[in-house]
Amino acid sequence: MSTHLIIRAIIGIVTFGAVAFTGAYSPPVARADHPANCDVRPWGFLGRQTRVICDSPIRPDGYWTRQRIIGFPAHYQNATSRCSNSKYYSNCTYYPGGWVDAEVSSHDTYEVRADNVLPDEPGHMPDPAPLPPPPDGSAPQMPPDRD
Repeated sequence: MSTHLIIRAIIGIVTFGAVAFTGAYSPPVARADHPANCDVRPWGFLGRQTRVICDSPIRPDGYWTRQRIIGFPAHYQNATSRCSNSKYYSNCTYYPGGWVDAEVSSHDTYEVRADNVLPDEPGHMPDPAPLPPPPDGSAPQMPPDRD
């Protein structure tokens, strides 16, 4: 075999190993579309948890209801095993992988007004998204009456 063929074979094996490693250790992340009135951010130590904040429409008194949910999103847990041994025996335990349901560690509902929003939280998030402004020079059209 020539040196050129050996180098190409090594490059192919390394590339295959890199692709297999990336696929095995980068499980897909479940994502869901959240409504316009919600804010979703990584939370907690190293951003492993998720914080979801959703707002209701603003009431005439200026308050709105806010729901804050903090927890671990649903995800896939890879299989693992742990072994221990001593001079006289060894023991291995296998933990199968699988789908892990979402775990909520905190679910709070509270009233908010523009002047008492917590410093690490966003202001009011509209629901539904505001309508676009009418074209220049035209008044908003009222729907015809149906009698």
